Amino acid sequence: MKLEFCWGQREDYERVATIRMRSYSTMLSRAPIYSEGIVKDGRAKPGDFLIATKNGEDVGTATSMSLSMWMRGERFPCQGVAYVGTIKTQRRAGAPGAPGIASQIMHKLLDRARERGEAITALMPFRASYYEHFGYGNAERPTEWTIPISLLPKIDFSGFRFLDESITDAMLLDVRQRECARGQCDVETSPEGLAFWKNYWNNGIVVIDQPDRNKPLRGYAVVHDVRDDVKAIAHVEEWCCDSTESLLKLLGFLGSLRDQYSFARITLPSSMPLNRLLKETQLPHRQVDHPHATAKPFTRMQIRILDHRRVLEGLKLESNMTGKTSVAIRESEGSITKLSLDFNGPKVSVKDSSDGAVEMTDVIWSSIVSGDLRASDALQFGLIRSSDPMKAMMLDAFYEGISPFCQEYF
Repeated sequence: MKLEFCWGQREDYERVATIRMRSYSTMLSRAPIYSEGIVKDGRAKPGDFLIATKNGEDVGTATSMSLSMWMRGERFPCQGVAYVGTIKTQRRAGAPGAPGIASQIMHKLLDRARERGEAITALMPFRASYYEHFGYGNAERPTEWTIPISLLPKIDFSGFRFLDESITDAMLLDVRQRECARGQCDVETSPEGLAFWKNYWNNGIVVIDQPDRNKPLRGYAVVHDVRDDVKAIAHVEEWCCDSTESLLKLLGFLGSLRDQYSFARITLPSSMPLNRLLKETQLPHRQVDHPHATAKPFTRMQIRILDHRRVLEGLKLESNMTGKTSVAIRESEGSITKLSLDFNGPKVSVKDSSDGAVEMTDVIWSSIVSGDLRASDALQFGLIRSSDPMKAMMLDAFYEGISPFCQEYF
């Protein structure tokens, strides 16, 4: 299946919107929504929209955004992949064994990231197993909590108030940047990204944490009113906190809303033991009648490491590991990358190697480097191979520290 590709400019936005509509929607009436979405989301610029054409017909598209991701205290250029789609009449239409339209699009996207010098590529998959074919591994561990408000702790949340005109976009971006820089696998929110998300803030209320009006913000949250036949839920659709203290104050604020809501819902890093703070710590193993929280872990973001040396040598690990090991990474394109790693506390030195004491796919490697998967667990379950378990366990240094969690959705 021979395709032609181009990177769409502003005059091609309607073409991109039509392809998206034909890929994702069953209603022609939604075409204007896709057009509006392209214009509103300023994170994607002219030249970021890939268009695939076959015999003069637009058959597929994807978007390659230039973003920045923070990993273990360092900022890396990151490709954000979004809106990968093949129109409904062209799926699985090629010859058996030949790469389909979406596969060819993905290879073009990876080429684009390498051309732009992006060390990491990331996406929010519709099906993770599909993107594993292109080297993407899970790299985030969020949990969605639904909590009876009566169980939330009473915490002083003084300094919380409604967003008003005194709070500028620069102040919001400042606290978001501080949160991002201390996180793991978090993607920066750009001015264009903030403007995009603010389009949806009017659907809820926006509160800020600013104990001293002469000092920077400590956090903010967007809370939506969600109702079903049984309960009213204060759903924290978006939140930003520069510290655990500010996050606890947000929980205190939610706990004060018991007159209007029965439950609060918020997504947090899976490493945060929220149930330990509640008046009922149990996450029941069977049906119970007393109030209790529910926790739903899920996987959302996948990444692939494209520039191994740049990423590894940039990390500031929270580990005292010293020693050497080597890895052999089976890349999805068929090549093998062999690296020698020299751990010296928080830093890693990387050289090319002729051997690999620890063997794995690029999918597993990405999950290990991101801190999503502990190397020793991967070894135990046969996800990596090593004749010397100690050499594999040295890679546990990437796991230590806060768990991966991304606040910027794309």
